[in-house]
Amino acid sequence: MKTTLNKLTSHEIFKYLVAGVATTLVFFVFKMLSFSALQNGVVSEVIAQTVSIIFAFVSNKFWVFEKTTNSLLQEFIKFVTSRIFVMLLSVVANWYFIDTHPSILINAFHLTLDQSVFLLTLFLQVLTIILNYIFSKFLIFTKKQ
Repeated sequence: MKTTLNKLTSHEIFKYLVAGVATTLVFFVFKMLSFSALQNGVVSEVIAQTVSIIFAFVSNKFWVFEKTTNSLLQEFIKFVTSRIFVMLLSVVANWYFIDTHPSILINAFHLTLDQSVFLLTLFLQVLTIILNYIFSKFLIFTKKQ
């Protein structure tokens, strides 16, 4: 039993999912707190993304993808660049569905504005986790042979 548990917890995908869940929790906390304070989808998205990008880099570099070929600076630049691309997708979605046309989600799903922010954020986070794993695994944290 213990050997099976050790194998599972040492597996890269498991580690990535744990780091991803932790990053998502960090993101949600900062997203909802900043949206509550500022009532602006784009600004709250940028704040939450910035904090979660830094958290994700540290957890991915030093825990998930431990032995890699690139320098720390190269990996950080690649990581931030890929995350900014994904962040821009989220910012555009927030601008369109929360700041410009909130009635689309509110009317389609019979939600409040805060519930719409939560639903959109949840959808975007699932997409973000998938895209970020692909970028991290194949473009950023390449393994030493």
